[in-house]
Amino acid sequence: MLREQMNEYLEVSREIVKVMVSDTAAGALKKSLDRQEAMIDSLLDTETKASQLIRALMSVEEQVAHTLLDTEEEKQKTLTKLQKIEKELRDACEKNASMETNYKFLKKDMDDLKEMEEEIAYLDKESNEDTTVIIPSALYLAKLFHNVTKIDWDYNCDSTLIKGIHYGGEIAQPISIDSTQHSRIFICDYLWSLLSTDW
Repeated sequence: MLREQMNEYLEVSREIVKVMVSDTAAGALKKSLDRQEAMIDSLLDTETKASQLIRALMSVEEQVAHTLLDTEEEKQKTLTKLQKIEKELRDACEKNASMETNYKFLKKDMDDLKEMEEEIAYLDKESNEDTTVIIPSALYLAKLFHNVTKIDWDYNCDSTLIKGIHYGGEIAQPISIDSTQHSRIFICDYLWSLLSTDW
């Protein structure tokens, strides 16, 4: 459009030159000047419109730039949030795997404990059956030893001590021997010495 106006302006200039060389120069010159003035007004109007269009375009570009910046910022926020969610998901998966491993270990321990419990129950049942036979014979042997040795043992004393009371003589004789201080042979000989050989 601007090119057309420039061509028109050149044409007017040519017309002016023609008029200046012709006889009717004054009328043609006025006509030409009016056309030139109209053309300049048109050019100024076009320039004003072009400036307005450029300002509008710059405003639109500025708005687009702001929108792009806001979109980029929102994209970064979303990306950060996504990375956080992915990390939480990885942590949850690792925790789940760890819990599954712990569950397997605990289940194995529980199965082992059940097996041990069953074995203990079986052994307990067997020992209950055995004690019905063993306990009477053990009681019999304990009474027999007491009748032969005449010693009442103190079973509540420290395990390193051998304590009791011997009733074999005219008076009761306490027994207190520290097994850490004497040999087994000495203790055995001492206890045998308490027994009476008279029948």
